[in-house]
Amino acid sequence: MEGIVTSINHQQIYVSCNICGSSNEKLITTQNGYKVVKCIGCGFVYVNPRPTSETLKQLYLTYLPEKIEDPLLWDTYMKDVFAKAANILVKQFPDGGKILDIGCGYGFFLSRMKAKGWQVYGIDVSETAVSYASGHGLDVALGTLDNVKYEDKSFDVVTLFYVLEHLPDPLKAIQEIRRILNPNGLLLLRVPHTTPIVRILSLLGIKNNLYDPPFHLNDFSNVAIKGILKMAGFHNIHTFIGGVTSPPGAAVRLTTLFFGLLAEAVYRLSLGKFLLPGVAKTTIAKKI
Repeated sequence: MEGIVTSINHQQIYVSCNICGSSNEKLITTQNGYKVVKCIGCGFVYVNPRPTSETLKQLYLTYLPEKIEDPLLWDTYMKDVFAKAANILVKQFPDGGKILDIGCGYGFFLSRMKAKGWQVYGIDVSETAVSYASGHGLDVALGTLDNVKYEDKSFDVVTLFYVLEHLPDPLKAIQEIRRILNPNGLLLLRVPHTTPIVRILSLLGIKNNLYDPPFHLNDFSNVAIKGILKMAGFHNIHTFIGGVTSPPGAAVRLTTLFFGLLAEAVYRLSLGKFLLPGVAKTTIAKKI
């Protein structure tokens, strides 16, 4: 509950745990001058204190171009994840439907779903991304769920790819998503799980910036994802590997591919009972 702000200090705000509301926390590490803490009550990992909402808006104006300058590289980066997500949605909704992609970026996933006959809509905070997507014939709005309002029961599917970790109030966002979903609508989201990797690197004495604060404000374990979705009123929650990203740079790409394929193999061999920690995963949940 990001709405529970305990104090403000030099354009930073102190918040309580978004999942259980506790202010009892312990420090995990400090990266980029920001403290990453773990809630003692429920184990949720988040950045505290953090920049104000206005400061974050300014930081995100050039976020996508700074991460990867060429828009087409984002398509390559997410191609496998997008393909697997699209296959899931087509199976769930064989007659198509109406979809909203939150944090749609340059619109590559929406273009994929539009080609499959879906009505597609997107929303993003990056002016660069919205301009690119709109220029390619997509209905994309500039803003967030806080200022771009949709009517109740507007969409069959809402997707978020690597978005929830950026949001100041993920629980509020998921509750809002449930409101705009149709009955039996589906939420599909994908998040990283950074904490296990940071712990291993710390034991090895290797410094890193994997939490990427202040852009990433939250880190979601499988337990945290399930907990926050249940709190928001979702059911039939299922988490799986859901594909592997292909980042620029041969070394990083090969490492990502190795651990992604390893995680997929472990998941399949365990008949879906074991999810390798530290690997990004996809989760689907239904509004019933």
